[in-house]
Amino acid sequence: MKVAESIVWSRDLCGESPVWDAANKCVYWTDINGFAIRRLFPATGVVDSWKFDAPVTALALTSLDGWLIAAVGGRLLFWSADGDRRVEFAAVERDWPNHRLNDGAADAEGNFWVGSMPNNVAADGSEVKAEGFTGSLYRVTPDGDVSVRDRDFGITNTIVWSPDRSTFYCACTVRNVIWAYDYVADGASSDATNRRVFAEKAGAGFPDGSAMDEEGFVWNCRWGGRGILRIAPNGEVVEKIEMPVSNITHCAFGGDDGKTLFVTTASMGAESEEMAGNLFSMRVPVPGAPVGRFLISPEWKARLGRRA
Repeated sequence: MKVAESIVWSRDLCGESPVWDAANKCVYWTDINGFAIRRLFPATGVVDSWKFDAPVTALALTSLDGWLIAAVGGRLLFWSADGDRRVEFAAVERDWPNHRLNDGAADAEGNFWVGSMPNNVAADGSEVKAEGFTGSLYRVTPDGDVSVRDRDFGITNTIVWSPDRSTFYCACTVRNVIWAYDYVADGASSDATNRRVFAEKAGAGFPDGSAMDEEGFVWNCRWGGRGILRIAPNGEVVEKIEMPVSNITHCAFGGDDGKTLFVTTASMGAESEEMAGNLFSMRVPVPGAPVGRFLISPEWKARLGRRA
């Protein structure tokens, strides 16, 4: 039986986007409404935090050790914990602050895929009402080219690929659906087409962030559902992992063998739950699939190097 352990008492307003950094044996994650990036070294328990000027919604490792790409408000920036270095990269969601970025991840070709949504975060981090299906799914290339790959999202979530890279998955939380797409990569370019339902109203709660295991199963966190669903490639829910809090937001595989699942949660809307908003971990029987890194171009590598 999988048992989730609270490993950081962070009480994040809306914890999100855990990323395991194998080279440095640490896990990064964000607090969207707290405008923060956090980092934990599991071996020592040391936790660090950095504040930003807008909601930090998604993170990914890059091809340059020590640098991450971060979705902040409506833009992407390169960020390094070493010296808290921040370098603006690309404006993605041009309608910021009416819309903001949300979940995002890098593909195997080095592009960054990120969704947007009507902005529900006020300037002080409090939650505001947001409605409509006006969010988009973007692909951002290493040279900063931004293109829309899909539209009409209420809240864009779950950005993962099958281990063989033939299928891309993306969710609309508001519609309570995870879609599958045909994924095609040609050299450095990539695209997702032929959207169809993968899992709809699959269990309690609504689909939030997901991780992919090496067997091709999607581990989908359920906002308001107190758990994580393991969903087979055919869309069948084969297991539910119970969690001790209501709002489960995202997860990522990590640890030395890839069999530690790090799970973020949210305290907003669950203030009475003692452990809501904490970072959790659990041991699982299958490792995660390899995750992509954003490819930093030679030009940008030279720019970042000058800031080293």
